[in-house]
Amino acid sequence: MRFLLIIFMLASSMIVQAATAPKREFTKPTGYERTAEMYKMYGINEFGRILMLGDSITHGAYWNELMKRSDIINRGIPGDTTFWMQERLEYTTTGRIEKAFVLVGINDISKYQLPASIFSRYTKIIDYLTAQGIKPHIQSVIYLGKLNPKYDVYNVRIKELNAMLKDYADKNGIAFIDLNPTLAPDGFLKDEYTYDGTHLTALGYTLWRDILNPYMAETPAEPQPAEPQPAEPETIPAAAPAATDTAPAPAETTPALPTVPAPVPENITVPSE
Repeated sequence: MRFLLIIFMLASSMIVQAATAPKREFTKPTGYERTAEMYKMYGINEFGRILMLGDSITHGAYWNELMKRSDIINRGIPGDTTFWMQERLEYTTTGRIEKAFVLVGINDISKYQLPASIFSRYTKIIDYLTAQGIKPHIQSVIYLGKLNPKYDVYNVRIKELNAMLKDYADKNGIAFIDLNPTLAPDGFLKDEYTYDGTHLTALGYTLWRDILNPYMAETPAEPQPAEPQPAEPETIPAAAPAATDTAPAPAETTPALPTVPAPVPENITVPSE
């Protein structure tokens, strides 16, 4: 009886602890909805042909400037997961998009989602892109670095998820771009490529850019319209004198003086006739 009482007390204690412990809420992070609403407001993008789709790691770069081309649309949202990405595909893939580069999954793992369940949702994203006529490119989830205290636990799950994604890509003729041999050659993100063990430094993005360059080059960038040259100043002809109805005034003349006869000298004798 005493033994059963102890078991009951232990069970009750565990239930109370579970009820009072902070829950790991699977809710969208602050700012997610605002960013998603902005993307929805942008609507159809006629200039964009390449879509960058992901979480904060994708969101962290100005891809147009990084890749030196103007036809890239960045639709990364910090904190994104495979759950929420599916919700925004309809208004994220509008316009002229021809190919998409997808990188998502680390936030699912941080919420203790199993690789198999993440993979299931991930493939639905790829299927949607394919159905829209968009060529998908699956990018490997990047291993965490030692600056992240949970890097060793999470990297095991990342490795398992990446293996599933690569196998799926190979079987379906989809490009699988493995970022880890460059960014995490030893099985974890190198310190010089990250500032917190998860997110990339400028050097990390530079290496990522170099990896993606060949895949981007398959879609030649459209020539940019020439910048308008400044117009040459117009030569304004000298204005002709305005015609008037008033005749020009005659030139001033000095009046002639009257002719005065010369005086006759008194001593001159006038001859007689």
